[in-house]
Amino acid sequence: MRRVGIAAALAVGLGMGTGATATRAADPPAAKMLEIKPTLALGVEFDTPADPAAIAACKVETATEQGRAVGYVLRDGQGKLLRKFLITNGGDKLNQWSYFLDGFEVYRESDLDGDRRLDECRWMNTAGTRIGIVQGGKITGWKRISAEESSKVLIQALSAGDSGVIDSIVATAEELTAAGLPKEVVAKVVDSPEKRSEQVAALVAALKAGGEKAAWNKFDGVLPHALPADQAAGLGKDVVLYENAMIFVSPPTPPGGQPGKLTMLQIPEMIQLGDAWKFVELPRVVDPEKPIVAAAAGIRSAIYEVAEVPGVGPRDEAMEASLKALADFDKANAETLAGGAEKRETAAVHLKRVPLLKAVGATAKDPDERLNYEKQAVDSLVAAFQTGAWPKGRENLDGLVKAGGPLGSYASYRLIGADFVLRNEEPGGNFVANQKKWMADLEGFLKDFPRSDEAPEVWLQLGSSNEFNAEEDKAREDYKKLVADFPETLAGKKAAGALTRLDLEGKPLAIKGEGADGSPVDTASFAGKPVLVVFWASWGGQTVARELPDVAKLAEKHADKGLKVVGVCLDNDKAQLEAFQKEHGLSWPQIFEPNGIDGRLAVDYGIISLPTMFLVDAQGKVVNRNLRSASEVERQLEKTLSAAKPPSVAVGVK
Repeated sequence: MRRVGIAAALAVGLGMGTGATATRAADPPAAKMLEIKPTLALGVEFDTPADPAAIAACKVETATEQGRAVGYVLRDGQGKLLRKFLITNGGDKLNQWSYFLDGFEVYRESDLDGDRRLDECRWMNTAGTRIGIVQGGKITGWKRISAEESSKVLIQALSAGDSGVIDSIVATAEELTAAGLPKEVVAKVVDSPEKRSEQVAALVAALKAGGEKAAWNKFDGVLPHALPADQAAGLGKDVVLYENAMIFVSPPTPPGGQPGKLTMLQIPEMIQLGDAWKFVELPRVVDPEKPIVAAAAGIRSAIYEVAEVPGVGPRDEAMEASLKALADFDKANAETLAGGAEKRETAAVHLKRVPLLKAVGATAKDPDERLNYEKQAVDSLVAAFQTGAWPKGRENLDGLVKAGGPLGSYASYRLIGADFVLRNEEPGGNFVANQKKWMADLEGFLKDFPRSDEAPEVWLQLGSSNEFNAEEDKAREDYKKLVADFPETLAGKKAAGALTRLDLEGKPLAIKGEGADGSPVDTASFAGKPVLVVFWASWGGQTVARELPDVAKLAEKHADKGLKVVGVCLDNDKAQLEAFQKEHGLSWPQIFEPNGIDGRLAVDYGIISLPTMFLVDAQGKVVNRNLRSASEVERQLEKTLSAAKPPSVAVGVK
């Protein structure tokens, strides 16, 4: 393909094509590297100097590994990364091309198998999360793509007339069947090629009507929801869907001009397939001036219809009976289960709940569902033990631990937490000593159950506890172990974010996202001024409620010195954010991250407590990534502003 051919030619021109021992050619001019453009970037923004003086100021460095030249790195006149073209597979031809924005890699194209053809393209950092599969010079599928990114890619593909990319983000019958949907449901929801063509034509016409430059604006949807596995309905696995989400498309507003025509597209249904979100049915155009009518839920409706079809399977009367018995018991003892009774009564109720949970598990045909109810039974045993009113509790739980397996590791993990609570409730208990014992118990757990389902969370708890105890070297080791052994788990991703956060000082930081009103928020817009980034949530407790109003006062006090504040709110509801802002007078822009501590930015930086604040100097580099209070911010800010002042010059008087 043309793109790799250019890069391969560049490789030879750079002296990279004749083996590791070849004499290196002269460094290539910056202009030559800047000529190489991404093939499949689909609108990604990256830095490309255009001014001749800026291009002349760029510097090219040779990338080396163990004394061997492995590519070239291009930086601008300030040393900020622009490009990296590398050999990463041990061969003698470039196979990875990376592009940067504000010093961060945002897009990468790779030849993974060394056949001089692209196999993968990746967006990262502020450009998103998606990983595209490339075949024959085109994106044919996705290893990972979020719902928001799928909606954006759709608009880009429609504008470009790229039917192949459109097909890559629409779920196929085979994919839906592999996701656990009954064949009867798949047959009902998959569109025919003729209908797909009609839908594409309608969408293209709507985009053209919105203006030649109409582009993706935002994706808006209520929280995704899960349809649990249901053998009676033939649903083999949990299915996660968006229903009736919206895509907003609009042309950019010219300076001083009026906003262009808004186009609204309603998405009947999207489904999560592994790490990729795909359309079950393409969106339909709706009139923004008329009430939105919810589209019928295709998969949900089809599942309920199929559940009544003879031959799908009889009702599981045993499961229904056991679930009803459990529900009736929980309803009758709701106050006690919520903690509204004395300890002996609480223990008794939890112990009576155990056989009911086991009965439900015994009727479950799916092994994962059975294990889930067995774990709930362990939770009730632990709750009874934790009251201190069940003398045989430890003996019972120890027996489960010794039995091993998934239930044994879960019982061990829950027992460690219960012991910690009980030790802290003892009169005169020493919290510091109890915490050390708790951490030692967690380390012992990892020796006994190193690959258990609970291990990633245990590593994360150890890392965060060591970090809180100012044992950052130990915390780093915990996080590194977690990233190495469990990289794809949520805990593993949080650990990777924590390592990023711990190494922030002295490095550039640019955080962007969407405000509660849908407007973009970007710290880069405050270039040349000190910026305080505040991670918080209204549910963050008294510390947040106490510190954020003081931060607001601090922002006002130092406004004349250029201080800007950007919040990253982890509330689940926009109304909670807006109410807290109004109550405490928070006037600064807020990035809204509705998935809480598991949200995108919280995971990217491994946020473990709230508030967490980063102070960025006027040069855009982090000077402190561990500020917890307004007073700490003010002390650090004074140091930062003082360091930025030019030295005074003594003037002699004759």
